[in-house]
Amino acid sequence: MDRHIARPSHHRPPRARHLLAVSLAATLLPLTAAPAAAAESSTVAEQVTTDRCPWGYTTSSTVFFGQAGADSGVPNLDLGDGCTILDVVWAKAPFADHGSFVSTVSGLANALRQDDVVTPEQSASILRAAAGSEIGNPQPAPGNRAVPDDRIGLVLYTVRATMPTAPEATLAALAACGYRNAEPSGAVNNFYGKRAEALAPLVADAGLSVPSIGIGLGDLRNNLDGVIANSRAFGAKYVRISGSGSWTLDDYSEVAATLNAVGAELKQAGITVAYHNHGFEFTAQDGGVRGYDVLVRETDPDLVAMELDLYWAASVGADPVELIKQYPGRFSLFHVKDMAADGSFADVGEGSIDFARIFAYSEMAGVDYYLTENDNPRPNGVSSACDSYGNLRALRY
Repeated sequence: MDRHIARPSHHRPPRARHLLAVSLAATLLPLTAAPAAAAESSTVAEQVTTDRCPWGYTTSSTVFFGQAGADSGVPNLDLGDGCTILDVVWAKAPFADHGSFVSTVSGLANALRQDDVVTPEQSASILRAAAGSEIGNPQPAPGNRAVPDDRIGLVLYTVRATMPTAPEATLAALAACGYRNAEPSGAVNNFYGKRAEALAPLVADAGLSVPSIGIGLGDLRNNLDGVIANSRAFGAKYVRISGSGSWTLDDYSEVAATLNAVGAELKQAGITVAYHNHGFEFTAQDGGVRGYDVLVRETDPDLVAMELDLYWAASVGADPVELIKQYPGRFSLFHVKDMAADGSFADVGEGSIDFARIFAYSEMAGVDYYLTENDNPRPNGVSSACDSYGNLRALRY
């Protein structure tokens, strides 16, 4: 299925009734210097000549503040200068506390209502969603909660050495030590040398479920029918891809457009597309913008999830808790990987990453599954995987 998916335009048409909103956005968003003539202009069209938010939240989503109960249902409107409602809100982040967050949203919602950008009912819905969110609230780790066993899985990349030659024995060993879920990685019709239709029964016979499969971006672009067929063969409700360290911000934006487009089609099949990070996505590029920010802000949260690899984020100084606080509700999948003292991979619970602190934010993150992984397992994949499972089951947060 060949597709050419165009990069979304960042130059959005202004709305004449948005004068007050644009003025507010200009106050909160010192991203791009306004034209000298803007202050003297009498119309929004004359005031706005450039997009002040070239990489920001698009109009494809609603005004959404994370977890269940925090979706206003109100369209994330363009305020006339390329900045959307969510752009204006998050320009004030981080928030000192929940009250500061609600105050920011309240001021904007009231201004939009007064300017007839939103109706009184929509303004009230935005404020209710903000009040119902956990944004700004610290999430303590009292130490009496456990990760649900039925939400723990293994990324089969950990056991890639034995999956091609001994899949039945490998899967049986994983099930024997407690795993109930697995995430195969590969490409359409090639998972450890087997077609999905051949591997899926072996996984099921071992007593494992497959909530997610890993595929390539090319599969999404060129063989979406195959992606859907493979997902259905495994019974997976997520398909995830990874990116490239060579991407520019424009590339990230184009990929975001791809994810939105295929995400809409996958949703019709009951599947959600997800993006799995490494470390390079967190390198600041033009204007201090990170590729990861482009991916999250330009993808529709109803269509696209993020699979947050905790090791890779931590390896480049990107705090998973701060990411969750910045983008609540976007992280349906965690890759739970630990870091040794020398920066290499460690079995979960035997390294330096404070998983209890991160998992305390699980509800805010929107986590569905916790998938353990070790890219360089010792002494072997199964032993490493079982160590990680036991340690994760014993963890309290």
